[in-house]
Amino acid sequence: MATIKDVAKKCGYSVCTVSRALSGKGYLKEETKQKIMAAVEELGYRPNALAVNLKTGRRQTLALILPSLTNIYYPKLEKYLEAYATEKGYIIYLNNTEYNLEKEKQIVDNLIGMDIAGVIITPTSGEHAHIMKLAEYNIPYVYLNRYFEDDVEHCLQMDNKTAAHDAVDYMIKLGHKHIGGIFQSFDNSTYRDRYEGMLAAMEEHGLDCDPGNVMFDVNPEDTGRTPARILQFLQKPGRPEAIFACNDMTAFNIYRACYILGLRIPEHLSVFGYDDCVMANFVTPPLSTVSVPVKQIASQAVAFIHHYIETGEGQEMPILKASLMIRNSVRNRNLD
Repeated sequence: MATIKDVAKKCGYSVCTVSRALSGKGYLKEETKQKIMAAVEELGYRPNALAVNLKTGRRQTLALILPSLTNIYYPKLEKYLEAYATEKGYIIYLNNTEYNLEKEKQIVDNLIGMDIAGVIITPTSGEHAHIMKLAEYNIPYVYLNRYFEDDVEHCLQMDNKTAAHDAVDYMIKLGHKHIGGIFQSFDNSTYRDRYEGMLAAMEEHGLDCDPGNVMFDVNPEDTGRTPARILQFLQKPGRPEAIFACNDMTAFNIYRACYILGLRIPEHLSVFGYDDCVMANFVTPPLSTVSVPVKQIASQAVAFIHHYIETGEGQEMPILKASLMIRNSVRNRNLD
């Protein structure tokens, strides 16, 4: 990684002169500026934002990169991250990738060299080499609810498999045997873990998971194709009597499809969600769901970044546990 001294040596000017050119302070001939910027470009030099912040005493900024602002889980997460960041004296710079990997890469690249003290990100896929590049520029970062074996020290993990297992186990204990599931893309390991948790619970009870009762690669924010696919799913012969939805947005699409088809929840179909979004308690009937500890996620993420800025070292992060929020969307078939 090039330093400001490397730039000074390359263009033949002092470090002080290079610094003035980069900051835009003080007078320099246009020819001098151009020569310095050419060296910066050639060497790929990026100023260390953390060092600049510490030197100037400016309030530091944390970049938050989320895959969606339409999914109501993420605004809830942003709310708590902003609150904990404010407590520590930071401000949040919000970025939305819209589940687009190329856009995510561009955002991360743009952040390098900006006035950014740290990055908190929920990656849109399993590809993360571009995020690991932040370490080259001494920018601390945290992955939210992700696990990458080659970068585990930056992963704030959730035990998604156990939470999904407990949700499906709950439905089975209420007498459900024909259980289906609807999942987003397994490019996101979170949904793969939730699927594996569902399978584990069914296997424990000696139940087979009919492949025809599971939908994959469903995007609940695609209001065109997603409801149509779920409508077809619910109209097929031998549809499941209960569905585990990989998140609450997917569960809400199931509610919508049931309304269109004249199916009543939970009389005709039981539904269990994941996230415990604010709307889960306002739909009819209120949605039983996995309650994600959003406050704890936000607190741990900000604490990790702050600790690194203060000490220059990372710290071990816990694997967070979710819990079940039981409401009225799952029928007790044992009473039939």
